[in-house]
Amino acid sequence: MNKIIVSDPFAGSNVFNNVEALFDSMLRDTFNTVNRSPISTTLKKVSYPKVDIRDTHDTVYIDATVPGLKSEDISIDFDDGFLKVSAEKQGDVDGEFVHREIHRSSFSRWFPVDIKVFDVEQISANIEDGILTIAVPKREEAKKPLPRKIEVE
Repeated sequence: MNKIIVSDPFAGSNVFNNVEALFDSMLRDTFNTVNRSPISTTLKKVSYPKVDIRDTHDTVYIDATVPGLKSEDISIDFDDGFLKVSAEKQGDVDGEFVHREIHRSSFSRWFPVDIKVFDVEQISANIEDGILTIAVPKREEAKKPLPRKIEVE
């Protein structure tokens, strides 16, 4: 006999924050208006800048969208197992917004970096065309062997 497990949608302490964030997102998407809710602003800051993380044989790359920022606007620090990427507030814009999608405030994002796997002394970064790319190289002993074809004799 199969058991059906029903979860309580109101269980847990974050349900009201989640509901408000979902509702706020639906309204923002539907009406495309400027959002001034402190909760959704906090949620947006957590996920900004948007990032892609790519894993190659030698290195993990973090690509972050940072339109309008220059290298001197961005700070990248490694401390206690975390890579912190942050930037100061971008310049002010005149006028009152009736619609806003471009992010113009300061941000901070943290990424866990295992020092047993990655060579934190060799982390590098560059910025080009609004994309910040951070290269986090792997230690030799942490690299997986490359696939290879084995001949049958």
